[in-house]
Amino acid sequence: MFEISQEFNRARRDRGLKPVLLFSLVNAFGQRVYASRHPRDEELGLAAPTLADGRFLADGSRSAGQGSLTLLERGARVLALGKLRETLTAGGEVLAGLRQEEADSLSVTLANDSGSLVFSRLEARENLLGAVGELMVGWPGIPGRDYLRRYRGKVSAYSLNETRLTLTLQAL
Repeated sequence: MFEISQEFNRARRDRGLKPVLLFSLVNAFGQRVYASRHPRDEELGLAAPTLADGRFLADGSRSAGQGSLTLLERGARVLALGKLRETLTAGGEVLAGLRQEEADSLSVTLANDSGSLVFSRLEARENLLGAVGELMVGWPGIPGRDYLRRYRGKVSAYSLNETRLTLTLQAL
């Protein structure tokens, strides 16, 4: 079952808006967010207008970073999202899901820029296997904390060359 915020629901009902898909990769070093185009500050909750929503104290001080995502990197690196394969079983019944079809999985292809080889350098310093990937769906104008977490999985395998990184995720 999914939970969505009121802001998400209002944005979803506005027919003129196109959804924003973000892929988040989290390992022991921190979080990185990628999309097919460069994510804007508003989509990540990094810039928002000042609201009287309790984040400001009477003396004018503010809780820093309230509602935003803390990131190591963000960029336009998503080349392709594979099919999201899911089974129709109640949550937590892994064996029942395996009998029906296969464990939930997702394949994501990211650009490993030929000039800087970002993921080649990342692989040398950090571990990609075991990192947690999330597919998040949102709408322009709502903060990153209100995005729907559509899929969450652990990197079980990857293929890396000078142009692309393909991650295979298994559901958590």
